[in-house]
Parts: sequence; structure tokens; C-alpha cells
Amino acid sequence: MADAAIDDQIFNAATPVVIVISDARGKTATGVVEAAADQFGTDSVIIKKLSNVKTVEMVSEFLNKEIDGDVPLAVFHTIVERNLRRDIRRELDRRGIPSIDLLGPAITVISTLTGEEPHYETGRRVDTAVQEVE
Repeated sequence: MADAAIDDQIFNAATPVVIVISDARGKTATGVVEAAADQFGTDSVIIKKLSNVKTVEMVSEFLNKEIDGDVPLAVFHTIVERNLRRDIRRELDRRGIPSIDLLGPAITVISTLTGEEPHYETGRRVDTAVQEVE
């Protein structure tokens, strides 16, 4: 009888959801999440994306529609503007949703290395030379 209960838990388990939040198209965050999810096999998680985020209210409304208390959930985000990034992080923390800031720490490290202030422009792309090392 115990084996049947375990089988019911396994087969009725909801597929976890990873929400990608971006202030632009979301390609960067989606690529990172897909690369990570690929390590777990097909259909290990469902990826949902919220792009062109301009306010924390947009995120809150999206979460209100998308959250199902029975489904494990996490958020990965790439938000350039630091106040919006902070406000989104606070909203996720308030809801108890685990999240990963994929862009903020990288901006901080590069700012420290260069001694420059970031532009904080959403969707900004510059042709930065990448050197291949053999």
C-alpha cells in the first residue's frame, strides 16, 4: 500500500515552472534557463517569459495570474535599471519565490573592473570583441 501512495505522489507531481522576467526581449535570461534545464532532460520544467517589464506592477499582475500554489516556481531575471531590479526582488521575496538575478552582479563586477558607471539602458547592445582562447 505504501508503494501505491509513492507512485501517486510521483505521477501527480506538477511540473515546476521557471519564469523569465526581462526589461527587454528576454533572450539572455531564456538562454541561460534553457541551458540549465537541458541538464535535466526533456520537460523537466516549464519556462514562461514576461518581456518588456517596465514596472513592478507588471510583474505582480503576471504572478497573480500565473502562480498556482501547488506548482514549484522560481524566477530568473535580467533587469538593467537598478531600482526596478530592487523592487522586483522585494516583490519576489515578499511572495517567497526563489529568484536569480542574472544581470545585476555582472554589471557590478564589470563596473568595479573598469571603474566606470553603467549606462543602465535596457536592450543596449555594443559590439564587444570576444577573444577565443585555444
